[in-house]
Amino acid sequence: MWTWQIQRSQIVFGLLILGFVVLAGRAFYVQVVWSDFLETEGNKRQVRTLDVPAPRGHILDRHGAVLALSTPLASIWVDPKVFSQHPDAIKKLAQELGQSELDLLQRIKSNDTRRFLFIKRSILPEIANQIESLGLPGVYAKPEYKRYYPSADTTAHLVGYTDIDDKGQDGIEYIYDGWLTGKPGRQQIIKDLEGRVVEFVKNIEEAEPGKDLVLSVDKDIQYFAQRALKEARVKHQAVAASMVVLDAKTGEVLALVNEPGFNPNNRAQIKGEAIRNRAIASLIEPGSTIKPFVMAQALELGLVKPGEIINTAPGYMNVQGHMISDAVNYGRLKPSEIIQKSSNVGIANIARRMKPEQQWELFRQLGFAQDLGLFLPGESMGYLRHHSEWMQVDQVSSSFGYGFNINLMQLAHAYTIFANEGRLLPLSLLKLDQVPDSKQVVSPEAAQQVLTMLESVTHQGGTGTEARIEGYRVAGKTGTVHKTRAGQYQQNEYSAMFVGLVPASRPDMVVAVMVDKPSRGVYGGGSVAAPVFQEVMRHALRLRNVDPDGAL
Repeated sequence: MWTWQIQRSQIVFGLLILGFVVLAGRAFYVQVVWSDFLETEGNKRQVRTLDVPAPRGHILDRHGAVLALSTPLASIWVDPKVFSQHPDAIKKLAQELGQSELDLLQRIKSNDTRRFLFIKRSILPEIANQIESLGLPGVYAKPEYKRYYPSADTTAHLVGYTDIDDKGQDGIEYIYDGWLTGKPGRQQIIKDLEGRVVEFVKNIEEAEPGKDLVLSVDKDIQYFAQRALKEARVKHQAVAASMVVLDAKTGEVLALVNEPGFNPNNRAQIKGEAIRNRAIASLIEPGSTIKPFVMAQALELGLVKPGEIINTAPGYMNVQGHMISDAVNYGRLKPSEIIQKSSNVGIANIARRMKPEQQWELFRQLGFAQDLGLFLPGESMGYLRHHSEWMQVDQVSSSFGYGFNINLMQLAHAYTIFANEGRLLPLSLLKLDQVPDSKQVVSPEAAQQVLTMLESVTHQGGTGTEARIEGYRVAGKTGTVHKTRAGQYQQNEYSAMFVGLVPASRPDMVVAVMVDKPSRGVYGGGSVAAPVFQEVMRHALRLRNVDPDGAL
């Protein structure tokens, strides 16, 4: 009996020891041999990598004013497969977001096999945090950024806008998207069984904000341009209006404005004709604003002398069965008077002295029907037939701006030759540190002679007197062009234009204005477009601290 008790004790003790050995072995196996495997499996269920959004770079005007910035927001998304199993959570989320519970339930049910579904985009971070704090199963907040434009519609056509995912869609936002876009970061976090973040582990990669971009544009000039265009469009009941302001000495774009416009902060407005950048997208026959270029080329080639008298009587002429006429019979005119009074007959007589290829080559050197080099979306280059296809009437009509088309920016660009001794500057949307290289189009002498003629346009007897600015000498040219429809010129539909340089003694800015289809009885470029130039430049000269040069 005693022996059996000893044996039983030894057996129990041995079994206990064996149990401890097995447990120790298991513990060793789990903690040492299987540790990496188990840790990996645990991490799969709890450790997550979280993308950290990066803001886009700021877009600034030439003086550092912010035109576009990224504001932190958040979006609410759900895992429909999990969320659909919790009716109470659906009710609470609908209440927090101010949505219909029935609509939300239907959305979830129709996507119940998915694992990701946005419920509401671009909400305030504090609202997202409040929703996250409710601990609703399958509901998550995703931090993100939304673009905001402080100048709203004032700079919309130039700066552009982004989509809901913060990708550039138009304007500067689109063409410099790669520069402005930041590099997202990554964080390692631990989530609980409900998917809530319970611990931050480490930064795997820091988010890098996008790079800032400094534009050539002046926000304040943009403002005055937009205000003046809007007033002119309303006053004359016009379909649209556009304005381009260039730095005459550098080719920088100081302003680009279109009316009607849109507010890029309101996505409901980003549609239709409102987003059309008419200054580069709408093609126009430039009309009489072309005459100074033809005059400059004729002076350059020695085909006309500054003091020469040209007979325009009886105020009309017939070219291959087509009638070319002036508003009145101006009779005998000097070249300067042809520009001042905008005589079609006078400039036609001068153009006929020129070979077609000489006139065509001038237009090509001015950049007509060619890419501007700005890369703005929607640009239309225009159309200019080769001189080999011209008849005499084509050459004559093109001398006063008919028979080919360009955009308003191309027209403003071409006028920089009169501010730079005959040289054409490349355009820039970015602020420049130095004057870029230019190409010689006409001689300095010819450019200066025509600049003097352009100044006479704003003097008594000229067509652009309403462009005059007190204290400053103004040079410019008016244009009034019949609109076309179905290939036919419309007798009662016009585009009114004015292109000006100020101050005329040392041009600081080149400005082109176009008002499309004014419809209240006044339609001339001198009456409709020139006052817009005057209003905007009156402020712009002050903003740029340009000293008066003593206007008559």
